Amino acid sequence: MLTKILEKQKTFITAFGLWIAISAILLMLGDKIYWQQLFDAHHTLAADYFFKYITLFGDGLLLAIVSILLVFYRVRLSIFLLATYLVSGLFAQLLKRFIFDDVNRPGYVFDQLNLDLTQVLDVGLKSYHSFPSGHTTSAFAFFFALSLMLSGKNHWWQFIFFAAALLVGISRVYLNLHFVNDVVMGSILGVLTTFFMYPLFAGFKAPWLDKPLSEIIFTNKK
Repeated sequence: MLTKILEKQKTFITAFGLWIAISAILLMLGDKIYWQQLFDAHHTLAADYFFKYITLFGDGLLLAIVSILLVFYRVRLSIFLLATYLVSGLFAQLLKRFIFDDVNRPGYVFDQLNLDLTQVLDVGLKSYHSFPSGHTTSAFAFFFALSLMLSGKNHWWQFIFFAAALLVGISRVYLNLHFVNDVVMGSILGVLTTFFMYPLFAGFKAPWLDKPLSEIIFTNKK
């Protein structure tokens, strides 16, 4: 099953692999402070608003609501999205608060270094629990799950789902809420969670899971 995922999702996984490789090279060429300053030096008002709203696609509450509503499209998809969000989010929070609880966010780090850091619009700056990025974890888990369940072998849809997840990750750096390495780890955590959970949900044979909830309810009433 896992081999089939790699074959079916070539575009998403190839793009993801390139993202990880390029990020690793960049982090070897400059530390996280350097890249944060580079992002911070290239703010525009249009980009500020764009990334302020793009980052919402990694917000846990929004993703949970969307996942639940999709039960009216397909029950299996809804359950899978919700499960990957909850499991990946749990892993991210455990890492943030118990393993890497001493890793601070850009707002705190730059303040300690007496370096300037832009507060984008009304987003605000945070101080603690930086690694990994929870929004990025949720976004990659969510959009990879959508890609697995909806894109089939359509390369364009796979790329669109990947790009959506990546934009959420970039937004976290642009908004000065996370460092690049926080986002990289979040993306890895999100993709791996979905990758290993997919066989369980795809392999469970129950015809009602592939129907919308409304159809199940009305069929049972008859």
